[in-house]
Amino acid sequence: MLYSLAFVAAFVAQAFAHYTFPSLIVNDVKTEPWVNIRMTNNHYDRAPVTNVNSTDLRCYTSKTNATAKTIDVNAGSTMGIACDQTIYHAGVVNVYMAKSPDETDVADWDGSGSVWFKVYEITAETDGGQSITFPAKGLPSVNFTLPGSLPSGQYLVRVEAIALHDAEQYGGAQFYISCGQVNVNGNGDGKPGPLVAIPGVYTGYEPGILIDINWPIPQNYTQPGPVGGMVWLSSIVVVVSDSGFTPLYSGTFVNTTSYEFTFSSLLYRYEVDGIGRTDSQLLARTLYE
Repeated sequence: MLYSLAFVAAFVAQAFAHYTFPSLIVNDVKTEPWVNIRMTNNHYDRAPVTNVNSTDLRCYTSKTNATAKTIDVNAGSTMGIACDQTIYHAGVVNVYMAKSPDETDVADWDGSGSVWFKVYEITAETDGGQSITFPAKGLPSVNFTLPGSLPSGQYLVRVEAIALHDAEQYGGAQFYISCGQVNVNGNGDGKPGPLVAIPGVYTGYEPGILIDINWPIPQNYTQPGPVGGMVWLSSIVVVVSDSGFTPLYSGTFVNTTSYEFTFSSLLYRYEVDGIGRTDSQLLARTLYE
């Protein structure tokens, strides 16, 4: 009897430490659980995904085979993905989206292929080895702004909270995942990217996934996911010629955080302040330096 009580107590404690993301937040209203979010395998026991090569890393529905109702959202608006309690563990968050193929209802689509792009992240904060903190810990929801240049259509929107408290060994990072279904309204002409496949985006050996956050305290932290995540281009990037800073191609950057491209066998990285730049001459000089 005492053994049974101890087992139950341990199970309850573990379940409390784990969590799911069963609801969307649209127009400041939290939807009912598992209505606009596909019900995940762990809807009862809350167990995480630990195998980054498993198809469950995508939407965690291999057992439920769940679909959901699609809800309307507006490009440029703020939405959220709500936790069933709070994000209990120290860790980081990524939010990805994937647009369903034309003439395919997102409810009938599994999100396979290199179709996912990052729209939001909550990373760790470090100060050179004195401390590391995790702003996502304790949050009841992950709220973010949909890019205004997001093309209209039906999307899967996927959250992953990566718990790092046991991540010092391979397979120790815990992924808490869910996928919602949204129909984006707007007139955006952005080209989201880079596009990645899930699974496939991670090997499990990334420094932000295989990491001891306890000791020695990390001097810095590298967010998992595609380099240049949250990139939104309304047209082609600008590159420079070999002389005179004359753009070979020009375009307008919208809601851009960073972008990488190769020109003349050199890798350039351009980062902006979130406002975006339209001055191709300034951009050429920035890149060329």
